[in-house]
Amino acid sequence: MTDKLELNRRQFAVTTAAVGGGMVLGLNLTGGVANAANAVMPEPWMSPPGNTGAEINAWIVIAPDDTITIRVAQNEIGTGTFTSMPMLVCEELECDWSKVQAELASANRTIRENGVYQRMGVGGSGSVTGSREYLMKAGASARERLKLAAAAQWNVPVTEIDAKASKLTHRPTGRTLRYGEVAARAATVRLEKEPEIKKVGEFTFIGKVDNVKRFDTPVKVNGSAVYGIDAKVPGMLYAAVKTAPVFGAKIKSFDAASAKARPGVIDVLELGKDPKHSAANWANQSRSGVAVVAQHYWQARTALDAMQMEWDEGAAGRTSTDDFFKTAIATLDKPGAIAKKTGDAVNAMKDARRTVDSLYTTPFVDHAVMEPINATVLVAQGKVEVWASTQNPQSVLEITAEELGVPKESVHVYSAFVGGGFGRRGGSGGAEARQAAFLSRTLGGKPVKVIWSREETTRQGAYRPFEAARFKGGLDANGNINAMHVIYAGQSTTIQRGGALGNGIDANNKVDANQIRGITDVDYTFPHMQLDWHAVQTHVPTGAWRGPGVNQNAFMYESFIDECCAAGGKDPVEMRRALLANAKDPGWLKVLNEVATKANWGKPLPKGSGQGFAMTLDHGTIIGCVAEVTVSKGGELRVVSADMAFDMGNIVNKADIIGQVEGGTAYGLSAMLHEEITVRNGRVVEGNFDDYRLMRIDEMPVVRAHFGGMTGGAKWTGIGEPTTVIIPPAVGNAIFRATGKRVRSMPLKNEDLTWS
Repeated sequence: MTDKLELNRRQFAVTTAAVGGGMVLGLNLTGGVANAANAVMPEPWMSPPGNTGAEINAWIVIAPDDTITIRVAQNEIGTGTFTSMPMLVCEELECDWSKVQAELASANRTIRENGVYQRMGVGGSGSVTGSREYLMKAGASARERLKLAAAAQWNVPVTEIDAKASKLTHRPTGRTLRYGEVAARAATVRLEKEPEIKKVGEFTFIGKVDNVKRFDTPVKVNGSAVYGIDAKVPGMLYAAVKTAPVFGAKIKSFDAASAKARPGVIDVLELGKDPKHSAANWANQSRSGVAVVAQHYWQARTALDAMQMEWDEGAAGRTSTDDFFKTAIATLDKPGAIAKKTGDAVNAMKDARRTVDSLYTTPFVDHAVMEPINATVLVAQGKVEVWASTQNPQSVLEITAEELGVPKESVHVYSAFVGGGFGRRGGSGGAEARQAAFLSRTLGGKPVKVIWSREETTRQGAYRPFEAARFKGGLDANGNINAMHVIYAGQSTTIQRGGALGNGIDANNKVDANQIRGITDVDYTFPHMQLDWHAVQTHVPTGAWRGPGVNQNAFMYESFIDECCAAGGKDPVEMRRALLANAKDPGWLKVLNEVATKANWGKPLPKGSGQGFAMTLDHGTIIGCVAEVTVSKGGELRVVSADMAFDMGNIVNKADIIGQVEGGTAYGLSAMLHEEITVRNGRVVEGNFDDYRLMRIDEMPVVRAHFGGMTGGAKWTGIGEPTTVIIPPAVGNAIFRATGKRVRSMPLKNEDLTWS
């Protein structure tokens, strides 16, 4: 289906503003470095105007008028991939950026052509890291083909030709050709050897040009951007679904007749009966439940809500988060699989001049995506079409093909803009596409849009795992940390999904390395250090949540380091500087010094105000934060500011980095302040934003990004997740310095911050 979808979002916004007496302003979105007028379509899977030229390679199409379309395999989920990925290509292509536009690459094509688009999933702060080399190679290869085409046209040596700003120049004569004039010929050229790409220090565009405007901003601001929930296909039906409120439960009975009698209802169907749906990866399965299909969504939703259902809940229906934490905390008294060991922390603790012993806990947390989970599927004439907001279109394609029992090559996924990902629509997504495929097939190939209600979206999540950890620190006579022993218990997403655990310090120890990041890989040096790990599994599904593992461990570890600093009478920055004296990566001290200096660490503050410091490693990026807070005597908290420094090695688009720092801070701070998923009688209690509160705009601090911690060189890492994980411990440590009260659990809504 390649027709333009019917849209009315912007019309709705303009009309309602006019009716309400509001004023709609025309915004100038072309400031900064210019780009093509239609740099990306509202339907991002569609080709922008001008994509009618020659395909130089799978990534690059050049039209006769010099318009350059660059295909992007990493979907735009708010991380700037629609801009940063083309920038990587253009660094080598040496083209006119104002002529560049972008479209999403096809998951169907990558299936048919042996993975031609390579990495199609977005996550792990890895878009630039995982794609940079082959995208730059694609640009370099296209540039050299254009040069060879010009050389053949002029009958001159290719060594005499320069490429710059979409123009080919023959140096001896000054003759020029535009890229568009030779693109068709260049598409037929084959290189004897692919060119080398530029090295760090040779770039002229990426990391060098400030304020490169994002391609996706105009369509998002004017309301024309198409999200998965906007998809509209002629003859489409709507489905509301309700799956087992206790994860793993089965439907026993439901009153289909009463629902079918309601206006507009087409059918009522049971979900999750197929045996293949019992595979280990819970998140991608069509769980046991019921779907009501109707002509309109509200007809389906109200019929579903009124339907009587009975469930076989099993033992899981008697569990609660209180039970989970009691089990985990009891486990902390036992030795676990040893994930890290230096010296003999257990015995060294006995000789410590002073010990610090603290228990930390963190809850399940939802992704809280703004766009409810949805998918639209059309099964017709040997072709399957899927419209979805997804972080991984290839995974959605494979899930849909499996559900329908059709060849993967027959499935086409149209990736829409994503109204919130954060890991929920990556490896944790796909059940909605499976449901829509099942319903479309069952209803004779009619297009079906499945929409999960807000409550279904929240209560059928793949949550950040719950965790508990006991930290013990032994201080010497000078107040320095001589020994550290951490005993850690939490739910393993890897185990839940049937994956294999890695080895600990020997072959007999099995640990989930992803769950203990942010402790095992931080470069602090202690004479004695040991980390024991326990898996405490529940029936509650978990998945990747922005900064997996580190988003909790950084809070616990950095807060406890701060406790040890206070117990030993040490300045938190100076103590960490000493712990990092032998760090192999110079970025640790560079980041520490940068953020401490820029935030004016240690400046005088009145009682009730405080600064907190924290730093960690996430997805290869070293990040440090100084947060400043005020806390009234009545316990009212205000996070005033957050200064961030980081070492990603190199950057592509500075403006995008700043946006990610600000957005990641908001996401992590929201979890620190308010967010918590609780389970009672096996069920998730929270369902909507009235009982699962997110941070409000008036709670947002001033956020400052500082680039002086960058080390350059061969290092390329991401920033989408590291800022999320570092703000909670920085805020917690600032609260201690403001009030003398130590925060050892999230969220802060459960803490008493009053002081006198």
